[in-house]
Amino acid sequence: MIEHQQGKENQYEKEKTETITGVPHGCDGGSGSDDTKEKKETKSAEDTNWEGAKKAADLSGKVTYMHSGDDYEREMYANVFSTYQQYAPDVEVEQMYVPSDYDTKLQTLAVADDLPDLFWVGESGVKKYKDAGMLSELDSVIEEYPQLTEDIIDGVLEFGNIDGEQVAFPKDWTSYVMYLNLDMFEEAGVDVPTNDWTVDDYKKIAEELTQKSGDRTTVYGTAINNYRADWINWMGNYDADWFADGKSNLSSPEAMEGLGVMYDLVQAGSAPSPGSVSATGDSEDRLFITGQVAMYPSGRWVIPSFRTECDFEWDAVEMPQGTTRTCPFICSMVCIANSSENKDVAANLLSFQMSDEGLGLVMESALSLPVYSDLMANEDYVNTPPSADAFINSAEYLGNKSQIEACQTGKWSEYSDIITARLSDAFEGKTTLEEAVKLIDEQANSTVFTE
Repeated sequence: MIEHQQGKENQYEKEKTETITGVPHGCDGGSGSDDTKEKKETKSAEDTNWEGAKKAADLSGKVTYMHSGDDYEREMYANVFSTYQQYAPDVEVEQMYVPSDYDTKLQTLAVADDLPDLFWVGESGVKKYKDAGMLSELDSVIEEYPQLTEDIIDGVLEFGNIDGEQVAFPKDWTSYVMYLNLDMFEEAGVDVPTNDWTVDDYKKIAEELTQKSGDRTTVYGTAINNYRADWINWMGNYDADWFADGKSNLSSPEAMEGLGVMYDLVQAGSAPSPGSVSATGDSEDRLFITGQVAMYPSGRWVIPSFRTECDFEWDAVEMPQGTTRTCPFICSMVCIANSSENKDVAANLLSFQMSDEGLGLVMESALSLPVYSDLMANEDYVNTPPSADAFINSAEYLGNKSQIEACQTGKWSEYSDIITARLSDAFEGKTTLEEAVKLIDEQANSTVFTE
């Protein structure tokens, strides 16, 4: 799913590989009898609207597909690969599941010249890996499989396009929305916000929903994350050019106003500081689940746990509007290794993954959203709860110039670390927000963005 998901816990600590050879997932993968082999399920072009089905039947060889996530995602993608092999019975797919330290593993494989044929990269890492010579061009793949870009959401391809060349394809995405504990709103007699609410509305509601017992806060009105999606959202909602002309610009008045929303909520006692939450070994999404936070901004990756663990009514609305609206683009991209010896098979598998059938096997998890406008409005792909409106609407103002420019420096990781550390100091009261953003710009521009 989405790379570096906030608050998500990996369930398995060691790398797993699984070779899938055309037997449907869940069936006996042993040697079996001839009768068993004859009963293997197969599919043909007549069974699907996927444009690559006819070619798949004639392909052979082996590809390795590397991805991250939890064990649920391992199972989910195993199903994708086994279903693909019903169309391509002579193709062998080795699933390389890496539940932790994914980027480290990927870089280790690159150094050893042993990259998998297909692998995931976060939207902020594409430039770095292209510059390292790891990524194959995908323009020819898109030309061969035009369905890949039909009805695709505006702007999402930009994150995988470096210097005019497409080298990564967005496999899914999530917008940032505000999750609401509806029971708490009802108990407090507070009107539930609608998608047209403002930042001022948000601050007022957060204050109204905060509950105290003496000097101790028992319920916070909201929570914040010291996480890239939060920064991008709030700065973007004030039309900030927080990264421009190759330099950090968080000290601009507009960026300051956006970051000030987060800072003010903590200072007012309407939200816990991220540091105080992590110090307890907890996370903001757990505070929402356990009824200690009434509103929680996050991506779609929290939905499966909310659906199974929340014992109250909940929903989601769009993030509140500042002077404008910008939704951060949080995405995993699929890449084909430049070193792959079976790029035809890799391209065909990629096209199946992004087909209606392939996405149907993934989107039922609710972990992410399809990158196609027509599927966004299809309840088979974007189901409830929560309401799909917040996610569909946010696709209309997805990403911004600063996010794209910062990601395409290839230095996002170093930049992000500086922002996290300095904002943490401000949220914990060790420094003012003004001092923090000044130091961010000075440090980033003198050590990271020096050219």
